Amino acid sequence: MVPFTSDSSLGRAQHWLWALALPFVVLLWLVLVVTPVWFQAARACFPNFDLGIYSQAVARLSLAQPNPWISARQVFIFNDHFDPILWVAHPLARLVPPMWAALLVEALFVLLTVAPLLWLQTKGLLSRRTLVLPAAILLLSPSVVEALKFPVHPTTWSVLPWVLTGVAFHLRRPALLLTSLVLLFSCKEEFAFGGIMLTLALLLRGERGLATGVGALSLAWLTGVYGLRPWLLGPTVDYGFRLGQGMEGGWLHYIALRLAPPHLSRMGTLVLLFVPLGLWAWRERVRPDWAWLLVLLPMLGIRFLAMSWRFHYGLSLVAAALMGFLPVLRARRPPAWVLASTGVILLASNEPNLRKLTSSLTSPLTSPRHCPAEPERLASLARGLDLLHQHRKGSALLGSNLVAPLADRDDIYAVGGPQPDEGRVHEWVLVEKPPHGDVWPLTSERVSELIDVWRKDVGTQVLIDDKYVFMAKGRFTAHY
Repeated sequence: MVPFTSDSSLGRAQHWLWALALPFVVLLWLVLVVTPVWFQAARACFPNFDLGIYSQAVARLSLAQPNPWISARQVFIFNDHFDPILWVAHPLARLVPPMWAALLVEALFVLLTVAPLLWLQTKGLLSRRTLVLPAAILLLSPSVVEALKFPVHPTTWSVLPWVLTGVAFHLRRPALLLTSLVLLFSCKEEFAFGGIMLTLALLLRGERGLATGVGALSLAWLTGVYGLRPWLLGPTVDYGFRLGQGMEGGWLHYIALRLAPPHLSRMGTLVLLFVPLGLWAWRERVRPDWAWLLVLLPMLGIRFLAMSWRFHYGLSLVAAALMGFLPVLRARRPPAWVLASTGVILLASNEPNLRKLTSSLTSPLTSPRHCPAEPERLASLARGLDLLHQHRKGSALLGSNLVAPLADRDDIYAVGGPQPDEGRVHEWVLVEKPPHGDVWPLTSERVSELIDVWRKDVGTQVLIDDKYVFMAKGRFTAHY
Protein backbone atom coordinates (compact mmCIF):
# COMPACT_ATOMS: atom_id res chain seq x y z
CA MET A 1 0.00 0.00 0.00
CA VAL A 2 2.86 2.42 0.70
CA PRO A 3 4.24 2.41 -2.85
CA PHE A 4 0.72 2.85 -4.17
CA THR A 5 0.12 5.81 -1.88
CA SER A 6 3.46 7.35 -2.87
CA ASP A 7 2.76 6.94 -6.57
CA SER A 8 -0.75 8.27 -6.12
CA SER A 9 0.51 11.37 -4.28
CA LEU A 10 3.15 11.95 -6.94
CA GLY A 11 0.50 11.63 -9.66
CA ARG A 12 -1.75 14.17 -7.94
CA ALA A 13 1.18 16.54 -7.51
CA GLN A 14 2.07 16.29 -11.19
CA HIS A 15 -1.57 16.80 -12.13
CA TRP A 16 -1.76 20.04 -10.18
CA LEU A 17 1.65 21.13 -11.44
CA TRP A 18 0.58 20.96 -15.08
CA ALA A 19 -2.88 22.35 -14.30
CA LEU A 20 -1.23 25.44 -12.81
CA ALA A 21 1.49 25.75 -15.46
CA LEU A 22 -0.64 27.62 -18.01
CA PRO A 23 -2.07 30.13 -15.48
CA PHE A 24 1.51 30.69 -14.28
CA VAL A 25 2.70 31.49 -17.83
CA VAL A 26 -0.22 33.87 -18.34
CA LEU A 27 0.49 35.52 -14.98
CA LEU A 28 4.15 36.00 -15.92
CA TRP A 29 3.08 37.62 -19.18
CA LEU A 30 0.63 39.94 -17.46
CA VAL A 31 3.07 41.00 -14.74
CA LEU A 32 6.32 41.20 -16.72
CA VAL A 33 5.02 42.49 -20.06
CA VAL A 34 1.49 43.90 -20.14
CA THR A 35 1.52 45.76 -16.82
CA PRO A 36 4.78 47.65 -17.49
CA VAL A 37 3.63 48.60 -21.00
CA TRP A 38 0.34 49.95 -19.69
CA PHE A 39 2.10 51.81 -16.88
CA GLN A 40 4.37 53.42 -19.47
CA ALA A 41 1.40 54.32 -21.66
CA ALA A 42 -0.24 56.05 -18.68
CA ARG A 43 2.98 58.05 -18.24
CA ALA A 44 3.12 59.15 -21.92
CA CYS A 45 6.26 57.14 -22.70
CA PHE A 46 5.45 56.16 -26.30
CA PRO A 47 5.94 58.28 -29.44
CA ASN A 48 3.37 58.94 -32.12
CA PHE A 49 4.67 55.96 -34.14
CA ASP A 50 2.74 53.63 -33.80
CA LEU A 51 0.54 54.11 -30.75
CA GLY A 52 -0.54 57.61 -31.75
CA ILE A 53 -1.30 56.64 -35.34
CA TYR A 54 -3.56 53.73 -34.52
CA SER A 55 -5.16 55.48 -31.54
CA GLN A 56 -6.19 58.22 -33.95
CA ALA A 57 -7.41 55.61 -36.41
CA VAL A 58 -9.71 53.77 -34.01
CA ALA A 59 -11.00 57.12 -32.74
CA ARG A 60 -11.93 58.35 -36.20
CA LEU A 61 -13.23 55.25 -37.94
CA SER A 62 -16.92 55.48 -38.79
CA LEU A 63 -19.34 54.55 -41.53
CA ALA A 64 -19.27 58.19 -42.61
CA GLN A 65 -15.44 58.18 -42.61
CA PRO A 66 -14.33 54.60 -43.33
CA ASN A 67 -10.86 55.84 -44.30
CA PRO A 68 -10.18 58.66 -41.83
CA TRP A 69 -7.46 61.26 -42.09
CA ILE A 70 -4.68 60.82 -39.51
CA SER A 71 -3.46 64.36 -38.94
CA ALA A 72 -0.35 63.49 -36.91
CA ARG A 73 0.77 61.09 -39.65
CA GLN A 74 -0.54 63.22 -42.54
CA VAL A 75 -2.14 60.29 -44.36
CA PHE A 76 -5.48 58.54 -44.71
CA ILE A 77 -5.12 55.42 -42.59
CA PHE A 78 -5.87 52.84 -45.32
CA ASN A 79 -3.66 54.69 -47.80
CA ASP A 80 -0.82 53.83 -45.44
CA HIS A 81 -1.35 50.17 -44.56
CA PHE A 82 -4.53 48.30 -45.40
CA ASP A 83 -5.51 46.90 -42.02
CA PRO A 84 -9.32 46.88 -41.64
CA ILE A 85 -8.90 44.70 -38.52
CA LEU A 86 -8.85 48.11 -36.77
CA TRP A 87 -12.65 48.05 -36.92
CA VAL A 88 -12.54 45.47 -34.12
CA ALA A 89 -11.22 48.14 -31.74
CA HIS A 90 -13.53 50.92 -32.91
CA PRO A 91 -16.58 50.05 -30.77
CA LEU A 92 -14.42 49.89 -27.65
CA ALA A 93 -13.08 53.36 -28.43
CA ARG A 94 -16.60 54.67 -27.88
CA LEU A 95 -16.44 53.43 -24.27
CA VAL A 96 -12.84 54.13 -23.25
CA PRO A 97 -10.17 56.54 -24.56
CA PRO A 98 -8.93 55.38 -27.98
CA MET A 99 -5.38 54.80 -26.74
CA TRP A 100 -6.63 52.37 -24.10
CA ALA A 101 -8.98 50.70 -26.57
CA ALA A 102 -6.04 50.01 -28.89
CA LEU A 103 -3.83 48.74 -26.06
CA LEU A 104 -6.56 46.50 -24.66
CA VAL A 105 -7.42 44.96 -28.03
CA GLU A 106 -3.74 44.32 -28.77
CA ALA A 107 -3.25 42.53 -25.45
CA LEU A 108 -6.43 40.50 -25.99
CA PHE A 109 -5.36 39.39 -29.47
CA VAL A 110 -2.10 38.06 -28.04
CA LEU A 111 -3.70 36.46 -24.98
CA LEU A 112 -6.42 34.77 -27.05
CA THR A 113 -3.78 32.87 -29.04
CA VAL A 114 -3.88 30.44 -26.13
CA ALA A 115 -7.63 29.80 -26.63
CA PRO A 116 -7.36 27.56 -29.76
CA LEU A 117 -4.63 25.53 -28.06
CA LEU A 118 -6.71 25.23 -24.90
CA TRP A 119 -9.61 24.02 -27.06
CA LEU A 120 -7.33 21.34 -28.53
CA GLN A 121 -6.41 20.27 -25.02
CA THR A 122 -10.06 20.00 -23.93
CA LYS A 123 -10.70 17.82 -26.99
CA GLY A 124 -7.87 15.51 -26.02
CA LEU A 125 -5.68 16.56 -28.95
CA LEU A 126 -3.00 18.12 -26.73
CA SER A 127 -1.94 17.20 -23.22
CA ARG A 128 -1.76 19.80 -20.46
CA ARG A 129 1.98 19.36 -20.36
CA THR A 130 2.23 19.89 -24.11
CA LEU A 131 -0.04 22.96 -24.01
CA VAL A 132 2.44 24.89 -21.86
CA LEU A 133 5.19 24.89 -24.50
CA PRO A 134 3.36 26.66 -27.39
CA ALA A 135 1.56 28.95 -24.92
CA ALA A 136 4.89 30.11 -23.45
CA ILE A 137 6.34 30.70 -26.92
CA LEU A 138 3.30 32.68 -28.05
CA LEU A 139 3.20 34.86 -24.93
CA LEU A 140 6.85 35.22 -23.95
CA SER A 141 9.03 34.91 -27.06
CA PRO A 142 11.32 37.93 -27.62
CA SER A 143 9.36 38.86 -30.75
CA VAL A 144 6.09 38.99 -28.80
CA VAL A 145 7.60 41.03 -25.99
CA GLU A 146 9.27 43.45 -28.42
CA ALA A 147 5.99 43.87 -30.28
CA LEU A 148 4.03 44.65 -27.12
CA LYS A 149 6.61 47.08 -25.77
CA PHE A 150 6.36 49.02 -29.04
CA PRO A 151 2.57 49.43 -29.21
CA VAL A 152 0.25 49.42 -31.19
CA HIS A 153 0.26 47.71 -34.61
CA PRO A 154 -2.14 45.32 -36.39
CA THR A 155 0.84 43.19 -37.37
CA THR A 156 0.99 42.25 -33.70
CA TRP A 157 -2.71 41.43 -33.81
CA SER A 158 -2.00 38.94 -36.62
CA VAL A 159 -0.68 36.42 -34.08
CA LEU A 160 -4.23 35.23 -33.29
CA PRO A 161 -5.32 34.75 -36.94
CA TRP A 162 -2.05 32.92 -37.61
CA VAL A 163 -2.78 30.45 -34.81
CA LEU A 164 -6.39 30.03 -35.92
CA THR A 165 -5.27 29.47 -39.51
CA GLY A 166 -2.72 26.86 -38.43
CA VAL A 167 -5.23 24.98 -36.29
CA ALA A 168 -7.82 25.06 -39.07
CA PHE A 169 -5.27 23.81 -41.63
CA HIS A 170 -4.11 20.89 -39.52
CA LEU A 171 -7.59 19.90 -38.37
CA ARG A 172 -8.96 20.30 -41.92
CA ARG A 173 -11.67 22.82 -41.02
CA PRO A 174 -12.42 24.70 -44.29
CA ALA A 175 -14.89 27.23 -42.85
CA LEU A 176 -12.56 28.18 -40.00
CA LEU A 177 -9.63 28.33 -42.39
CA LEU A 178 -11.31 30.81 -44.73
CA THR A 179 -12.61 32.92 -41.84
CA SER A 180 -9.21 33.08 -40.14
CA LEU A 181 -7.56 33.98 -43.45
CA VAL A 182 -9.88 36.97 -43.85
CA LEU A 183 -8.88 38.10 -40.34
CA LEU A 184 -5.22 37.51 -41.16
CA PHE A 185 -5.29 39.43 -44.42
CA SER A 186 -7.08 42.27 -42.59
CA CYS A 187 -4.03 42.76 -40.36
CA LYS A 188 -1.57 43.68 -43.11
CA GLU A 189 -1.47 43.48 -46.87
CA GLU A 190 1.64 41.27 -47.07
CA PHE A 191 -0.09 38.28 -45.44
CA ALA A 192 -2.10 37.58 -48.59
CA PHE A 193 1.17 36.38 -50.15
CA GLY A 194 1.17 33.73 -47.44
CA GLY A 195 -2.28 32.76 -48.69
CA ILE A 196 -0.78 32.01 -52.09
CA MET A 197 1.71 29.66 -50.46
CA LEU A 198 -1.05 28.09 -48.39
CA THR A 199 -2.83 27.36 -51.66
CA LEU A 200 0.25 25.42 -52.78
CA ALA A 201 0.32 23.57 -49.43
CA LEU A 202 -3.31 22.51 -49.88
CA LEU A 203 -2.59 21.33 -53.42
CA LEU A 204 0.31 19.24 -52.14
CA ARG A 205 -2.11 17.71 -49.64
CA GLY A 206 -4.57 16.91 -52.42
CA GLU A 207 -7.34 19.34 -51.36
CA ARG A 208 -7.95 20.96 -54.74
CA GLY A 209 -11.35 22.43 -53.94
CA LEU A 210 -10.21 24.21 -50.79
CA ALA A 211 -6.99 25.25 -52.52
CA THR A 212 -9.07 26.91 -55.24
CA GLY A 213 -11.05 28.85 -52.64
CA VAL A 214 -7.96 29.95 -50.70
CA GLY A 215 -6.15 30.89 -53.91
CA ALA A 216 -9.13 32.90 -55.19
CA LEU A 217 -9.43 34.73 -51.84
CA SER A 218 -5.71 35.51 -51.77
CA LEU A 219 -5.58 36.75 -55.36
CA ALA A 220 -8.72 38.83 -54.90
CA TRP A 221 -7.27 40.40 -51.76
CA LEU A 222 -3.94 41.19 -53.45
CA THR A 223 -5.76 42.67 -56.45
CA GLY A 224 -7.87 44.83 -54.17
CA VAL A 225 -4.95 46.02 -52.06
CA TYR A 226 -2.42 46.71 -54.80
CA GLY A 227 -4.73 47.40 -57.75
CA LEU A 228 -8.10 48.74 -56.64
CA ARG A 229 -7.01 50.51 -53.45
CA PRO A 230 -4.88 53.20 -55.16
CA TRP A 231 -7.60 53.67 -57.77
CA LEU A 232 -10.39 54.03 -55.22
CA LEU A 233 -8.57 55.79 -52.36
CA GLY A 234 -5.82 57.69 -54.11
CA PRO A 235 -2.02 57.37 -53.85
CA THR A 236 -0.83 54.92 -51.22
CA VAL A 237 2.36 54.99 -49.18
CA ASP A 238 5.00 52.99 -51.01
CA TYR A 239 7.02 50.83 -48.63
CA GLY A 240 8.61 48.94 -51.48
CA PHE A 241 11.64 51.24 -51.38
CA ARG A 242 12.80 49.41 -48.24
CA LEU A 243 13.32 46.25 -50.27
CA GLY A 244 15.89 47.98 -52.47
CA GLN A 245 17.79 49.99 -49.86
CA GLY A 246 21.54 49.74 -50.43
CA MET A 247 21.31 48.62 -54.04
CA GLU A 248 23.09 51.81 -55.14
CA GLY A 249 26.28 50.33 -53.66
CA GLY A 250 26.07 47.15 -55.71
CA TRP A 251 25.01 43.59 -54.93
CA LEU A 252 27.78 42.87 -52.44
CA HIS A 253 26.92 45.98 -50.44
CA TYR A 254 23.21 45.15 -50.70
CA ILE A 255 23.69 41.65 -49.27
CA ALA A 256 26.21 42.79 -46.67
CA LEU A 257 23.70 45.24 -45.25
CA ARG A 258 21.18 42.45 -44.78
CA LEU A 259 23.75 40.16 -43.18
CA ALA A 260 25.01 42.79 -40.74
CA PRO A 261 25.51 41.52 -37.16
CA PRO A 262 22.35 43.14 -35.71
CA HIS A 263 20.16 41.41 -38.32
CA LEU A 264 21.97 38.08 -37.96
CA SER A 265 21.53 38.32 -34.19
CA ARG A 266 17.79 38.80 -34.50
CA MET A 267 17.47 36.00 -37.05
CA GLY A 268 19.48 33.77 -34.73
CA THR A 269 17.18 34.58 -31.80
CA LEU A 270 14.18 33.47 -33.86
CA VAL A 271 15.84 30.20 -34.88
CA LEU A 272 17.27 29.47 -31.42
CA LEU A 273 13.80 29.46 -29.90
CA PHE A 274 12.85 26.38 -31.95
CA VAL A 275 16.11 24.44 -31.52
CA PRO A 276 15.00 22.26 -28.56
CA LEU A 277 11.67 21.48 -30.20
CA GLY A 278 13.30 20.77 -33.55
CA LEU A 279 16.04 18.59 -32.05
CA TRP A 280 13.48 16.56 -30.11
CA ALA A 281 11.29 16.12 -33.21
CA TRP A 282 14.32 14.92 -35.17
CA ARG A 283 15.24 12.41 -32.46
CA GLU A 284 11.66 11.17 -32.31
CA ARG A 285 11.54 10.95 -36.13
CA VAL A 286 8.42 13.13 -36.16
CA ARG A 287 8.57 15.85 -38.77
CA PRO A 288 6.92 19.28 -38.80
CA ASP A 289 4.38 19.91 -41.52
CA TRP A 290 6.70 21.09 -44.28
CA ALA A 291 3.79 21.97 -46.57
CA TRP A 292 2.43 24.40 -43.97
CA LEU A 293 5.87 25.94 -43.46
CA LEU A 294 5.71 27.21 -47.05
CA VAL A 295 3.67 30.14 -45.68
CA LEU A 296 6.87 31.40 -44.03
CA LEU A 297 8.64 32.04 -47.32
CA PRO A 298 7.00 35.37 -48.30
CA MET A 299 7.42 36.77 -44.77
CA LEU A 300 11.03 35.63 -44.55
CA GLY A 301 11.76 37.20 -47.93
CA ILE A 302 10.17 40.51 -47.00
CA ARG A 303 11.81 40.59 -43.56
CA PHE A 304 15.23 39.80 -45.01
CA LEU A 305 15.10 42.24 -47.91
CA ALA A 306 13.56 45.07 -45.85
CA MET A 307 15.85 44.35 -42.88
CA SER A 308 12.78 44.41 -40.63
CA TRP A 309 13.24 42.01 -37.73
CA ARG A 310 12.60 44.29 -34.75
CA PHE A 311 9.44 45.42 -32.98
CA HIS A 312 6.31 43.70 -34.35
CA TYR A 313 7.95 42.23 -37.45
CA GLY A 314 9.13 38.92 -36.00
CA LEU A 315 5.92 38.01 -34.23
CA SER A 316 4.06 36.62 -37.24
CA LEU A 317 7.08 34.47 -38.12
CA VAL A 318 7.10 32.93 -34.64
CA ALA A 319 3.37 32.16 -34.69
CA ALA A 320 3.43 30.67 -38.20
CA ALA A 321 6.56 28.60 -37.52
CA LEU A 322 5.09 27.27 -34.28
CA MET A 323 1.97 26.10 -36.11
CA GLY A 324 4.23 23.99 -38.32
CA PHE A 325 5.13 21.98 -35.21
CA LEU A 326 1.51 21.42 -34.19
CA PRO A 327 1.41 17.88 -35.70
CA VAL A 328 4.56 17.05 -33.72
CA LEU A 329 3.00 18.26 -30.47
CA ARG A 330 -0.17 16.32 -31.18
CA ALA A 331 1.74 13.12 -31.90
CA ARG A 332 4.18 13.22 -28.97
CA ARG A 333 4.36 14.77 -25.53
CA PRO A 334 7.56 16.84 -25.22
CA PRO A 335 9.94 15.66 -22.50
CA ALA A 336 10.96 17.80 -19.56
CA TRP A 337 14.31 18.78 -21.13
CA VAL A 338 12.53 20.40 -24.11
CA LEU A 339 10.28 22.41 -21.79
CA ALA A 340 13.16 23.39 -19.52
CA SER A 341 15.60 24.36 -22.28
CA THR A 342 12.94 26.35 -24.14
CA GLY A 343 12.12 28.15 -20.89
CA VAL A 344 15.78 28.99 -20.35
CA ILE A 345 16.06 30.32 -23.92
CA LEU A 346 12.92 32.43 -23.45
CA LEU A 347 14.26 34.00 -20.26
CA ALA A 348 17.83 34.46 -21.51
CA SER A 349 16.91 35.95 -24.89
CA ASN A 350 14.28 38.17 -23.26
CA GLU A 351 16.48 39.44 -20.45
CA PRO A 352 17.17 42.90 -21.97
CA ASN A 353 13.49 43.39 -22.84
CA LEU A 354 12.20 42.25 -19.46
CA ARG A 355 14.81 44.25 -17.56
CA LYS A 356 13.75 47.45 -19.29
CA LEU A 357 10.07 46.72 -18.80
CA THR A 358 10.20 45.72 -15.16
CA SER A 359 12.47 48.64 -14.25
CA SER A 360 9.51 50.92 -14.96
CA LEU A 361 7.75 49.15 -12.08
CA THR A 362 10.66 48.76 -9.68
CA SER A 363 12.20 52.21 -10.34
CA PRO A 364 9.33 54.33 -11.70
CA LEU A 365 10.97 57.65 -10.74
CA THR A 366 14.01 57.00 -12.91
CA SER A 367 12.95 54.51 -15.59
CA PRO A 368 12.33 55.17 -18.39
CA ARG A 369 14.36 58.35 -18.11
CA HIS A 370 12.30 60.32 -20.60
CA CYS A 371 8.99 59.65 -18.82
CA PRO A 372 9.57 59.28 -15.07
CA ALA A 373 6.55 58.84 -12.80
CA GLU A 374 7.35 62.00 -10.84
CA PRO A 375 4.09 63.33 -9.36
CA GLU A 376 4.86 66.90 -10.44
CA ARG A 377 5.46 65.83 -14.05
CA LEU A 378 2.30 63.74 -14.20
CA ALA A 379 0.22 66.53 -12.62
CA SER A 380 1.56 69.09 -15.09
CA LEU A 381 0.90 66.78 -18.04
CA ALA A 382 -2.61 65.99 -16.80
CA ARG A 383 -3.38 69.70 -16.56
CA GLY A 384 -2.23 70.33 -20.12
CA LEU A 385 -4.10 67.32 -21.52
CA ASP A 386 -7.27 68.33 -19.66
CA LEU A 387 -7.10 71.84 -21.12
CA LEU A 388 -6.88 70.49 -24.67
CA HIS A 389 -9.72 68.06 -24.01
CA GLN A 390 -11.84 70.97 -22.77
CA HIS A 391 -10.86 73.27 -25.67
CA ARG A 392 -11.33 70.95 -28.62
CA LYS A 393 -11.27 73.58 -31.37
CA GLY A 394 -8.08 74.88 -32.87
CA SER A 395 -4.99 73.17 -34.22
CA ALA A 396 -2.67 71.76 -31.53
CA LEU A 397 1.05 71.14 -31.89
CA LEU A 398 2.12 68.38 -29.50
CA GLY A 399 5.14 66.49 -28.34
CA SER A 400 5.18 63.15 -30.14
CA ASN A 401 4.40 61.23 -26.95
CA LEU A 402 1.28 63.34 -26.32
CA VAL A 403 -0.50 62.43 -29.54
CA ALA A 404 -1.97 59.13 -28.28
CA PRO A 405 -3.59 60.58 -25.12
CA LEU A 406 -5.28 63.22 -27.31
CA ALA A 407 -6.18 60.90 -30.20
CA ASP A 408 -9.89 61.73 -30.07
CA ARG A 409 -9.21 65.45 -30.58
CA ASP A 410 -9.25 66.93 -34.09
CA ASP A 411 -6.30 68.79 -35.62
CA ILE A 412 -3.39 67.39 -33.65
CA TYR A 413 0.16 67.40 -35.00
CA ALA A 414 3.51 66.21 -33.66
CA VAL A 415 6.56 68.40 -33.26
CA GLY A 416 9.11 67.01 -35.69
CA GLY A 417 6.45 64.89 -37.38
CA PRO A 418 4.83 65.28 -40.81
CA GLN A 419 3.22 68.69 -41.28
CA PRO A 420 0.69 70.01 -43.82
CA ASP A 421 2.23 71.17 -47.08
CA GLU A 422 0.73 74.65 -46.72
CA GLY A 423 2.53 75.26 -43.41
CA ARG A 424 -0.02 75.13 -40.62
CA VAL A 425 -0.20 77.83 -37.95
CA HIS A 426 -1.24 76.20 -34.68
CA GLU A 427 -3.34 77.80 -31.96
CA TRP A 428 -2.06 75.58 -29.19
CA VAL A 429 1.29 74.07 -28.28
CA LEU A 430 1.90 71.42 -25.61
CA VAL A 431 5.32 69.82 -25.25
CA GLU A 432 7.47 68.37 -22.54
CA LYS A 433 10.75 70.06 -21.81
CA PRO A 434 13.87 68.00 -22.54
CA PRO A 435 15.15 65.63 -21.29
CA HIS A 436 11.52 64.52 -20.83
CA GLY A 437 9.09 63.63 -23.59
CA ASP A 438 9.90 62.39 -27.08
CA VAL A 439 11.69 64.75 -29.45
CA TRP A 440 12.71 62.41 -32.32
CA PRO A 441 13.64 63.26 -35.06
CA LEU A 442 14.55 66.62 -33.52
CA THR A 443 17.25 67.09 -30.90
CA SER A 444 16.68 68.20 -27.33
CA GLU A 445 18.54 71.41 -28.13
CA ARG A 446 16.23 72.13 -31.04
CA VAL A 447 13.10 71.62 -28.95
CA SER A 448 14.47 73.94 -26.26
CA GLU A 449 15.12 76.56 -28.96
CA LEU A 450 11.54 76.22 -30.23
CA ILE A 451 10.15 76.65 -26.73
CA ASP A 452 12.19 79.87 -26.34
CA VAL A 453 10.84 81.20 -29.65
CA TRP A 454 7.23 80.35 -28.77
CA ARG A 455 7.52 81.86 -25.30
CA LYS A 456 8.90 85.18 -26.58
CA ASP A 457 6.26 85.74 -29.29
CA VAL A 458 4.25 88.84 -28.41
CA GLY A 459 0.94 87.08 -29.03
CA THR A 460 1.72 84.08 -26.82
CA GLN A 461 -0.44 83.36 -23.78
CA VAL A 462 1.62 81.02 -21.62
CA LEU A 463 -0.55 78.55 -19.71
CA ILE A 464 2.02 76.16 -18.26
CA ASP A 465 5.76 76.85 -18.01
CA ASP A 466 7.26 74.78 -15.25
CA LYS A 467 10.15 72.34 -14.97
CA TYR A 468 8.39 69.72 -17.05
CA VAL A 469 5.87 71.19 -19.50
CA PHE A 470 5.43 74.16 -21.78
CA MET A 471 1.90 74.93 -22.92
CA ALA A 472 0.67 78.08 -24.57
CA LYS A 473 -2.05 79.56 -26.75
CA GLY A 474 -1.25 81.85 -29.66
CA ARG A 475 0.16 81.38 -33.14
CA PHE A 476 2.85 78.74 -33.50
CA THR A 477 4.59 76.88 -36.29
CA ALA A 478 6.72 73.76 -36.11
CA HIS A 479 9.56 75.26 -38.17
CA TYR A 480 11.60 78.41 -37.57
